[in-house]
Amino acid sequence: TGYLVCGACLPPSHEFRFMLVNQMQRDLSSSNLLEVTAAVLAVTRIITGDMVPAISGQLEKLLQHDSELVRKKAIVAFHRFHQIAPEAVSRTILVDKLRKTLCDRDP
Repeated sequence: TGYLVCGACLPPSHEFRFMLVNQMQRDLSSSNLLEVTAAVLAVTRIITGDMVPAISGQLEKLLQHDSELVRKKAIVAFHRFHQIAPEAVSRTILVDKLRKTLCDRDP
């Protein structure tokens, strides 16, 4: 619920959003499925172009997550990253991983 409030109430330039990156990184690496999915959803709403490099590494690991729901949400988050910071998603290795995940037989 904290991510929801921050996404709705804070403007993109607010300095508190930068402090949320640490918590998002923790939640993205959590073993709890609900925490991970909440963090991935928050990434699509709260992250600005300056924050993309800090989160993209954690999000890239989620492309191989056991849960298909997390993998799908990670793809959506990378699409959002491409919209706000295309240079962060244009790396060849990452594009290959995204393509592999999208073509997975077990989505």
